Amino acid sequence: GGMWYGYRKLQSFAGGDGPATMVIGASVDRVFASLADGDSIPDWMAVSGDVRPSRHGSLRRGDTLRVTSRESSGTQRMGMTWIVAEVTPSKQLGLQMRDDSLGVVAARRTYTLETRGDSTVILATVTSPMIDSIRTARRDSTAGGAVLGFASKLMLSALRMQSRVELMQLKARIEARTP
Repeated sequence: GGMWYGYRKLQSFAGGDGPATMVIGASVDRVFASLADGDSIPDWMAVSGDVRPSRHGSLRRGDTLRVTSRESSGTQRMGMTWIVAEVTPSKQLGLQMRDDSLGVVAARRTYTLETRGDSTVILATVTSPMIDSIRTARRDSTAGGAVLGFASKLMLSALRMQSRVELMQLKARIEARTP
């Protein structure tokens, strides 16, 4: 019961099943420049931990973003690696989180930008090809299927929540420098 309640709270904060959406008071070019620049990503990405892009400047397809966190003892914990899958300037940035041990794409995050007046609307869509492929391979409705369904919803809700928090940090970063 407690897990279900926690999941429902997480899902309501994460914004349900749709993309995380944020309106930022800046041009689409300016928002994309902050979103897809290796030097600015550590300022808004990852709620806790360090983000190390593979190189400085504008992201290109194949670049990586290594996210690590530290334990209270100061020891570095295992992190995750986001790989830049798509870059369409001022329109879209696609990232893939690969599982290092299995070599599969565990999650995808796509940022889509749209102009609305003098502001930019940014949508962060999260999907999990790994969960989808496991679900397709199992094709059953047993208790294991129910557990997988719950686990996948929990994981996607957590990733959506993280996307929402990161969009809030990106908004704060961009709008703080607006004259």
